Amino acid sequence: MTDAAVSGVKVETPRYRAVSIIVVLLALFVFAAIFFPLGVILQRALLPNWKPDFALWATTLAQPELLTAVRNTLIIAFVNTVISVPLGIFFAWLVERTDARWGALSRLLPVIPLLLPPVAMTIGWLFLADPRAGFLAAPMQGFFRSIGLSIDPSSLAVQSWGGLILLYVLFSVPHVYVVAAAAFGSLDPSLEEAARIFGKGRLKCFLSISVPAIRHAVGSSALLTIISSFGLYSIPALLGTAARIDVLSVYIYRLLHATYPPKIGQAVVLGVVMIFVIGLLWLAQRRIASSTGHAQIGGMGIRPNLISLGGWRWPARILLLLYVLLTSVLPLVALFIVSLQPFWRSTIVFDQLSFANFFEFWSDRQSRAAIVNSAWLAVLTTTVVVLIAGILSIVGKNVGGAREKWLGVLTKVPSAIPHIVFAVGVLVAFGFAPFFLNGTWLIIFICYLAVYIPQASIAAESAVQQVGNQLVEASRIFGARPGRTFWTVQLPLILPGLAAGWALIFTLVVGELNAAAILAGPRNPVIGYLILALFDNGTYSQLAALGSIIGLVSGVTVSIALILGRPRFSSKAVRADD
Repeated sequence: MTDAAVSGVKVETPRYRAVSIIVVLLALFVFAAIFFPLGVILQRALLPNWKPDFALWATTLAQPELLTAVRNTLIIAFVNTVISVPLGIFFAWLVERTDARWGALSRLLPVIPLLLPPVAMTIGWLFLADPRAGFLAAPMQGFFRSIGLSIDPSSLAVQSWGGLILLYVLFSVPHVYVVAAAAFGSLDPSLEEAARIFGKGRLKCFLSISVPAIRHAVGSSALLTIISSFGLYSIPALLGTAARIDVLSVYIYRLLHATYPPKIGQAVVLGVVMIFVIGLLWLAQRRIASSTGHAQIGGMGIRPNLISLGGWRWPARILLLLYVLLTSVLPLVALFIVSLQPFWRSTIVFDQLSFANFFEFWSDRQSRAAIVNSAWLAVLTTTVVVLIAGILSIVGKNVGGAREKWLGVLTKVPSAIPHIVFAVGVLVAFGFAPFFLNGTWLIIFICYLAVYIPQASIAAESAVQQVGNQLVEASRIFGARPGRTFWTVQLPLILPGLAAGWALIFTLVVGELNAAAILAGPRNPVIGYLILALFDNGTYSQLAALGSIIGLVSGVTVSIALILGRPRFSSKAVRADD
């Protein structure tokens, strides 16, 4: 150990300076990717000829339809958060901390809804619960008639408030689960074990020990749910429009696509308002988490003793299976059946089922290119964005104070901007002179990188905040450089959280719809562009075939990510503990 290390003097070595330069360059890159497109579109929309236009704000906020869209969005965000966050955390606790788990299979059950993009899952539910041609519509009506109840078929339609909330919950629960499961999997078990020794029951242990111990992950999950509720487009577009339930994302989309010329300025004004609201929510979540504290990973990796549920073990397992059946398996099966039909209809004629849609779809060069482009763009984007978010989160925790808050704000800004609005900014900023990236994969990559930084940042911050400082400080005391400390100490400890974030973001990128509608085209097709084309043409059977292919690819990829990213415990430590 050097004298400088012993005396505590910080030496500015070349390697330390290199790490600092890399961090600064990453921050500048993220800053440019986020704020350059945003600045260009703000200038063109709000400062024409470099003069402020306050009349635009007055016109935008005075629209009567806007108040309805805001009210509906707030209702959906509140109800979705109240249902999804407790449900996702409870499922994560069952799988990670109790004997209700079934090994690796249990880890995959709650995230099955992630295997399809929201638009494909929504269409699957349309195949199931449409009052005219849904597979479940006629059987449900027959069941109610058999027990003497006369039910209006429209009351069972998925195109309603109930159906809209259901699909939002289905979309949000697995996102909550992956963040909470990573926190539970990395949590020091000593608190729960102490509570059980002193006679606390299972439910009380869950509510008073387990959940408070991952308080930061709970707050991150709630924030992530609210963000997704504000910005999700596909579900309200397919279900809400038919039910006459307008939300902000659809309202903004109409400003850009249902009017001529597009009202880009009004869309940007609403995006700025959403930035302000999301920023306040994030700061509130950070303040609550920092003031109340949370449990962290200690210096020893010990496999936790699972909580025995006794007679509730099988009911808990059945609850998990029912959740998967009602929320994922049925729409996936409906999607697969329609993909085998020549056209969508409620009756199944087995003689007419075939794989013709798959062969026809795969034989088309553009369709095949869309799948390949989306797959490698998803892997590249997800890996880069998660690595950047992990590094910035660790740096933010180390520097602390105002700099940590500003790094957090920097990485959360795109979450408050609808993807379609941000895509317009990317197109204006990079599509034409002097960059000329329009029609290339690079312009899509830049947009994906910026819009998915918030999700990666939330997952990374949650993982980093769960890590204690003991091992990091020990590494520094023994002379390890910052880079080596990151790769050998911090990264292995936050890997489960990063893997969960990677799996979450991969599925979102594969089925990205809004940005693809603006940036993709015949020269650079992706799955989102293809989905829009198939849906607009009404070719539901081929759309179902595409959804089935996406489900297979996403399922394999997410499974590998979650299994490789789970915590590894030393067998020697376990034997010593025994």
